[in-house]
Amino acid sequence: MSFSSIDQLCSTECAYDFSQDNKNLFFKAMRENFQFQFQRQSYVKFLCEQHQFFPDNLNDYEDLFKIPPVFVGILKINRFCNVSEEDITMTLTSSGTKGQKTQLLLDKQSLERLEKLADSCFTSLGYKDDTPAHYLVFGYERSKAEHIGTSWSDQQNLKYAPQKSLHWTIKWNDQKGEFDYDGEAVARLFLELINDAPVRLIGFPAFIHEMVTLARKLKTKIKVDPRSFIIAGGGWKNHQGTPLSHQQFAQFMEENTGLPHENVRDAYGMAEHGVPYASCGQGHHHVPIYSRLKVINPLSSQCLDYGQQGLLQLFTPYNTTQPNLSILSTDLVVLEKDCPCGLQGDYIKSIQRGGKKKHKGCAIAAQEILSQHQESNNKS
Repeated sequence: MSFSSIDQLCSTECAYDFSQDNKNLFFKAMRENFQFQFQRQSYVKFLCEQHQFFPDNLNDYEDLFKIPPVFVGILKINRFCNVSEEDITMTLTSSGTKGQKTQLLLDKQSLERLEKLADSCFTSLGYKDDTPAHYLVFGYERSKAEHIGTSWSDQQNLKYAPQKSLHWTIKWNDQKGEFDYDGEAVARLFLELINDAPVRLIGFPAFIHEMVTLARKLKTKIKVDPRSFIIAGGGWKNHQGTPLSHQQFAQFMEENTGLPHENVRDAYGMAEHGVPYASCGQGHHHVPIYSRLKVINPLSSQCLDYGQQGLLQLFTPYNTTQPNLSILSTDLVVLEKDCPCGLQGDYIKSIQRGGKKKHKGCAIAAQEILSQHQESNNKS
């Protein structure tokens, strides 16, 4: 089956150009995907019956937000695969160690679309630099974590500056049979690398926070090259598990390493959806042209206006391998528009991760590894 509108949308390089043409293209792409999922998935048909909303009811742009959502928890117990197993190019999961795992299935075309749109998001927001840099990746070692969503995302973020060296910090320990982290060794490596070239710190902010805290104990004055850059991703906590805002983290990095706060960026996302919501220099996570977000009142299921907190519903047409074009998450967010940075469209003003106990994601599992590392240090 041809998905010409979906392919054209995901190949559009200006990720935040909300022109009328791109708006129309998004509508066509979503309609294309909705019709396909309705034909392939009995569960989608069931949801359409329950909501009395079908592909034929898609008449204009606003109708897109009536597409019945698949609850994120359902994707942790059912794969809803539209293709044969041999046609699945990549499987990504949402959990690092324990907990229920979502499996994001991607065939070749869907994976290529995701890679294109993600690259356009980061490029459009100025994440690229031609200066060679040392990479410290605070994520699961890629060679041992092929199916972990955050590990794949971290790897994608290694192409925005030439690599002078590459170091994964959460490594697989064969003796323990689990991932392990040595904060002191990473802190020493960081201090060594910053004397040579810019550094790029990728991954979980809690690990970055602890590494800098340890580095400050080894050296009181730290000054990184101002071209250094951070692309964080995962739960916003410090190394002690205390909630930490993007702004607090950026201020911490600037005060302790001299890194300009506008170079501290972040990408929000979830494996069930795939589209990255990358932050600008203001710390706001922008919605690209490849997706739309709505905030839902959990009691009435009605859409809420800008500035109001509710459950996040996510829309995107890129993945035809599974019916995740409309997903209702457990995350609580606030949406706003007209960011001071000047980009068009909506942005996420605040995010509160939901479902932490039952539906444990990569960042929660990683936090456990960091806690184990700290407990081990306290005993020694």
